[in-house]
Amino acid sequence: MKKIVINADDFGLREGINRGIITAYKNGVVSSASLFVNKEATESAVALARENPGLGLGVHIDLDQFFYIDHERGIINDWVLPKPAISEVLAAVEEQINKYRSFNLPLDHLDSHHHSHLHPEIFPAILDIAVKFNIRVVRFFRSFYNNETVYNELKQLYQKKGLVLIEHFIEGWYWGNVDEPYQIAELLTHPGYDELWREAELAHCCQPQLKEYFYQQKIELLRFSDVVNTFAPR
Repeated sequence: MKKIVINADDFGLREGINRGIITAYKNGVVSSASLFVNKEATESAVALARENPGLGLGVHIDLDQFFYIDHERGIINDWVLPKPAISEVLAAVEEQINKYRSFNLPLDHLDSHHHSHLHPEIFPAILDIAVKFNIRVVRFFRSFYNNETVYNELKQLYQKKGLVLIEHFIEGWYWGNVDEPYQIAELLTHPGYDELWREAELAHCCQPQLKEYFYQQKIELLRFSDVVNTFAPR
């Protein structure tokens, strides 16, 4: 049986996004969300998370201040200039994780806005931080890296840390995505209200036939904590 985590990013960014994520959880296939800790709607996202304890939760690290952003592609380009000290960047990561922990919510994965945590200069230290805070899943995927050698080296490091690797990453809804070959996958989505593209993703998440299709195709919908319980090294 194939297994998939459908994760909604940007929980806490705005109220319309919070409402969309909860709708996609209650009425659709979203099983997990990634929470910003310092945004305008973080407080209401925390309250909604407590009201919906079945929703998987992780931390959505925001490091945009340290990078130039390619908004068209939704990823970082490179460091801002003058280049920040790596220690400053990592301190921001730990500060945000500690802020998340102060909410007393489950914490089963780590990812970041615009995938900034994947930058090869900081990713090894991000893995160490994940181990320190007992976060067993960190988003990591091949298409972020232009250099296959760099990717393979980081993959080996990831696996040496004893973390649970979900190597197949599906970035958004497109035709046939859940039918791709994988044992276990993460599908990233951005459901929400008040923005056309987010409402389109919300509609995908809440397609009435989707859960039935998962059942027919033997695709099991999981949270990251379920993945850890099933696949974590013993």
